[in-house]
Amino acid sequence: MRRIYSLIIAIAVIISMFTSSAIISYAANQTADGIKIEGEYLISDIDGIHTRYVVVAKNVSGKDLSVIAKFYALKANGNPVKSVTDGASAVKKGQSFMLYGQFKNSDIEEATKFSYEITVEETDNCRYDAVGFDVEAGIDSALAVTGTNYSSEDVGCINVRSIFFKNGEAVAFDTVNIGDYGYSLRSGSSNTQEIGMLLPEYDDYLVTYSVADDL
Repeated sequence: MRRIYSLIIAIAVIISMFTSSAIISYAANQTADGIKIEGEYLISDIDGIHTRYVVVAKNVSGKDLSVIAKFYALKANGNPVKSVTDGASAVKKGQSFMLYGQFKNSDIEEATKFSYEITVEETDNCRYDAVGFDVEAGIDSALAVTGTNYSSEDVGCINVRSIFFKNGEAVAFDTVNIGDYGYSLRSGSSNTQEIGMLLPEYDDYLVTYSVADDL
């Protein structure tokens, strides 16, 4: 029988919506129900239309997990003005991963803080061992990320997420799916995608990826 866990973390800190990004560290390095929060970042997208609240976490449960997160933008009195959902269908034990809530700036003008809820469930959907993964410098400061399916079966989804830093501050976020047939990567195939194109200048980055049988 699958076990279901729930982790609720409220970030009680006021964030200026005019700041390009901010690091929220009060919940960092906490462990609950097999999920260790390693970092939290508020990042404005380069389009000027959206803001993302990004959580970096690690699966320390000793089990493969599927993860769902619900993010809330809150008024000063704690009432939500907007909520969005994100998930990772397969996170292998011991792996780090990212979840994010993307908010339209016009929807969160009254928001002063954020919170999130994470729910996890055991899964047998992970396919990390089937895929080799590589990151190299690409064109115009982009990163070329390559996935190779070494297994005898197709894998359904390889999702890559990255935070880009400048002088230790998160300045951008990007995500891409790697596949050679829709979202799938066929047996024996390799596919390369670029992330970080047209981003602000950065000097460091963090990349995580997940590999699942299906979306």
